[in-house]
Amino acid sequence: METVLQDLRYAVRTLAKSPGFTLVAVLTLALGIGANTAIFSAVNAVLLKPLPYPGSDRLVQVMSTGFRGMRFGVSFPDLHDLRALSQDFTGVAAVRTQRHNLTGAGDPRDVQAAAVTANLLDVLQLRPEIGHSFAPAEERTPLALLSHGLWVTSFGRDPGILGRSISLDGRSFTVVGVMPAGFQFPNEDVQVWTPMGEFLSQNPQVETDRGVHFLNAVARLAQGVSMERVVGDVKLLAARLSASDSGSSGAGRQLSVTGQASPGGGAPSAGGRSILDTGFDVTLLRDVAIGDVRRPLLILLSAVGLVLLIACANAANLLLARATARRREMAVRRALGAGRGRLVRQLLTESTLLAFAASVVGVVLSTWGLDALLAVWPHALPRTTEIRLDGQVLAFGLGLAVLTGVAFGILPAWRASAPGIEQSLREDAPGATGGRRRLQSTLVVSEVTLALVLLVGAGLLVRSFIRLSNVNPGFDTRDVLAARIRLTPARYPAGAQQKLFFDNMLGSLQAHPGVQSASLASTLPLSGNMFMLAFDPRTVRPDYPEPVMILRSSDISPDYFSTFRIPIRRGRSFTAQDRAGGPPVAVINRATADQLWPGQDPIGRQLTIGGPRGPGAPITIVGLIDNLRSASLDARPQPEIYRPASQQKDLQEMWVALRAGNGRPLHLVSAIRDAVHQADPEQSIGELVSLEQLIGRQTAARRFNTTLLTIFALLAVGLALVGIYGVTAYAVTQRTRELGIRMALGARGVDVVRLLMRESLRRVALGVGLGLVAALGVTRALSAMLFEVAPRDAVTFAATALLLVAVALVATWLPARRATKVDPMVALRYE
Repeated sequence: METVLQDLRYAVRTLAKSPGFTLVAVLTLALGIGANTAIFSAVNAVLLKPLPYPGSDRLVQVMSTGFRGMRFGVSFPDLHDLRALSQDFTGVAAVRTQRHNLTGAGDPRDVQAAAVTANLLDVLQLRPEIGHSFAPAEERTPLALLSHGLWVTSFGRDPGILGRSISLDGRSFTVVGVMPAGFQFPNEDVQVWTPMGEFLSQNPQVETDRGVHFLNAVARLAQGVSMERVVGDVKLLAARLSASDSGSSGAGRQLSVTGQASPGGGAPSAGGRSILDTGFDVTLLRDVAIGDVRRPLLILLSAVGLVLLIACANAANLLLARATARRREMAVRRALGAGRGRLVRQLLTESTLLAFAASVVGVVLSTWGLDALLAVWPHALPRTTEIRLDGQVLAFGLGLAVLTGVAFGILPAWRASAPGIEQSLREDAPGATGGRRRLQSTLVVSEVTLALVLLVGAGLLVRSFIRLSNVNPGFDTRDVLAARIRLTPARYPAGAQQKLFFDNMLGSLQAHPGVQSASLASTLPLSGNMFMLAFDPRTVRPDYPEPVMILRSSDISPDYFSTFRIPIRRGRSFTAQDRAGGPPVAVINRATADQLWPGQDPIGRQLTIGGPRGPGAPITIVGLIDNLRSASLDARPQPEIYRPASQQKDLQEMWVALRAGNGRPLHLVSAIRDAVHQADPEQSIGELVSLEQLIGRQTAARRFNTTLLTIFALLAVGLALVGIYGVTAYAVTQRTRELGIRMALGARGVDVVRLLMRESLRRVALGVGLGLVAALGVTRALSAMLFEVAPRDAVTFAATALLLVAVALVATWLPARRATKVDPMVALRYE
């Protein structure tokens, strides 16, 4: 222990004598350690930590699967059948998300709620923070559990909240509990939970209809039961149900889908399980929560690992250069009896001390970096509330410091303590630095190789993001503000009252001087919400190759296409004459026309889409538009159909979209609020968002990955530049006598610069070559993150290689040029 303390004291004194060296080494390593700590904190929270439920590794989500791999919820009869698998599950619960108008707690507000079965918290093995959960006997009682956030913001953390009534959609619910802080099931937006039975009492038809897929099912696996067995049993159940309902038809099936997740509701189909239903899908709840971010996070973690390796190579180069200045010290200590192991230990103590100091700075940098990233991209990753610097992350940083200290210190320590006292004591020995120069060159080649791999990866993502940003969605996203309005069912139970409200609101908005155009739509482009219709296309085109066709549907007002500046290519848009009681009409996109009427004019054609009670009236096609990227910018356009909102019976939830005439859509927020409150002071407003904000949300994950990988690549290039500069500058210092002789014999300054640059570029060229080969293999992992860019894009590879060579030229030229300023006579006299 005494010798360890002695080594530490000596290391501190030694590093304090060289503050410049210490500062550069600490900052270099801090960048690598800080970046690794920040990314690891995200990986730890998202990928490594279990979900905040006891035994979360045995929780699964069960969903229905259907046509073309569609995944949607289960029906209530399906839930009963899943519960019958008692040997597989200890419990199966279900949840249905919906929105409510909350009143009685300040201004009316739109809240996300969830109707849940009474056993949900038992399946999750959780309890409310205060109060109690729903009992089976209370299944059809209007009760409510509040989220911790809603309790704090709307009720001031009132301890007397239990037993208090709140109003949801004009109906009274008694608060029986408050959930713990951080409870977010099934998603982070849910603020209220109510009993499923209470919802069923309002919608009794869904209890027996197997065609209504409106539930998200979550189950807990029984002890000793494997996923393989559960998957097999659930497949047998699906086969049995399909066989028993083989005579049912799927014509007219309607699904309301959010993104690619399960539906938030749906109209009953005519019969039992439809042709859309092919089975069940069982997925670990943890995998559902992670989504598709596993690969991007692992790629980012690998990228910061490469940055740390480059930082270690730079630090090793610094130590090698410093070892040259200390070679006489090492030789004297060996001459006085110090063994090689003792010298290596002392030098490793110094390098580890540097790494520890760098880790402290790195943790501070990672804290700032995390706060900045989560502030800019709050929804780029799941479970963001759990991303923080906890004990596991700090332990990772500590271990990384030890590993880093040994990694960059071992080779310089081994070289500095090498035998050869007499040679080391001869200051002009030509072989004293030859080995170090070879080792430094090897480290520079490694830095360039790693930097190029990162630079190529970043270049591919940047090119991909540029391509995505330049995609024309088919409509004008500028200057459009939208608000989601969900009418309270108790106040607006029928279509006539709903239409009157929206007519009054639209009239007020259209009269506003800042509004150029205003319209309604049941779904908003790029919002992630889709209402889909499934019908049998063979009723229109007998030779259609498949029995089901999915149409993305939206109910709109006449000014919708002008608001979004979508041109009508053939036919017409909707008019005031397309109202209830008139002939049903629709506008379709080219994808729909090409599939149903290939090579024909669709205007005047008819199609019939059934409903829950049989076939509907024929719909006449009156207009044709180009294909739009309504779902997302990177998704292929799908068949779409637009129908007049005035011809629909239910307009309970609609989007109002405004085009600002002054180019500042967010300035119209108050106009929407005023129009809604003038129409009904008790009506809440849901989401207020501009279309450009929606695009930002959709591309948040891509921007997050692209920005981080670009930062890491530029950091790697910067470190490589410093490494190349340092090695060249070191070579100039060590070869002062040689360069003086060359210049005394007639060499010009340009000859000296050419000599040094030739040697440096030889190392860089080797590193670039190795980097290109490595990048060819590594960039395959980026395939899923790219858009219209190949993983082996030649332009990206060439551009990044040229960029790195240019950086290397600058890093070499600066010290090489300084070498030409040395007076040959002064250099020879100094030597």
